[in-house]
Amino acid sequence: MPSITPTSLPSTALPATTLARLQPVGTSHDDVRRYSRARRNVLPRADHVTAVSGGWAHEVVLAGDATIEIALWCPGERAHPVLEATAVAVADRARRAYRISERTLARLQPEASAPALLSLVRLPRWEPHQVLTGAARLALVADGIEYAGNLGTLVRTADACAADALVLTNATARVTHPKAFNASRGTVLTTPVLSYPSVEAARADLEAAAFTAYVADPAGATPYRSAGLGLGRSAVVVGSESDGVSPAWREGLTRVAIPMRGRADSLNVAASAAVLLFEARAVLDGC
Repeated sequence: MPSITPTSLPSTALPATTLARLQPVGTSHDDVRRYSRARRNVLPRADHVTAVSGGWAHEVVLAGDATIEIALWCPGERAHPVLEATAVAVADRARRAYRISERTLARLQPEASAPALLSLVRLPRWEPHQVLTGAARLALVADGIEYAGNLGTLVRTADACAADALVLTNATARVTHPKAFNASRGTVLTTPVLSYPSVEAARADLEAAAFTAYVADPAGATPYRSAGLGLGRSAVVVGSESDGVSPAWREGLTRVAIPMRGRADSLNVAASAAVLLFEARAVLDGC
């Protein structure tokens, strides 16, 4: 019997039947190689896709309208009805879907065990005029972020505070890194992320949209509770794990500090962002 793509299968087909009829492929297949490169974070930056693995992650993907480019299903010998049902839905939406062996899975995702579901998902692209205007009131700016896990946590924090955008400048970490997807709990699919080539360009767009920027600085002269966060359109600026906020963000802006009561001189970048964003959100909401 010839191989059948998921788009030609009836949605009512039993999971075992649907998944068993996927075309088997190995590590030399172009789409398998593409997934591998995405998982290792070596695709070009312009190739705006991320590698997704596991049941919870795909439930997040299915809950939205993200494009699934490639789906890879490894059945193994252990039955998992819930994951199988998720795999059917993912394969049905994917542009291309295949079955892989446990040996191929071990090469692609060494920490995974069968049954396993992998996919390549396209992240949305956002434009400043879509997210910084109109009813937008709160933005998080992250400057010089180096680690994908921290970047993902910042995305999750922005989501938790209902921030209208995460603005990135001087970023080393990529929002497409699988660690960013996992740390964000999938909110990279729904949180607008704007990447800028320079601080000046980001500041110009924020100023044009009437945002007041507040720079997190352990040595800042203004305690964050009295800085005016949330009194108008507010952008909270946090810096890299090693160097803090770059000088281009400090010039002419209010520098705010979070009082440290213990021995540490500062908080992790994501923790600092959470404190300042929730303060701004509370004021915006009149709490």
